Amino acid sequence: MSVTVHDVKRLIMHCLEENDVDRKIQLYNEIRRELGYPQTLKLPSLITDDYINYALQNKID
Repeated sequence: MSVTVHDVKRLIMHCLEENDVDRKIQLYNEIRRELGYPQTLKLPSLITDDYINYALQNKID
């Protein structure tokens, strides 16, 4: 199944709006899988809500 840009942007927006940090991390990892190499997002050893927001905001700007 091919993922479109619209699908990824929808996932990003959903992740940015999510308040539950555990769910946000799950969505972030799903986005990383969908993007694949070389567009993948970095995964630091300590993931915070602020980091996820920063990383995803840069992808949709």
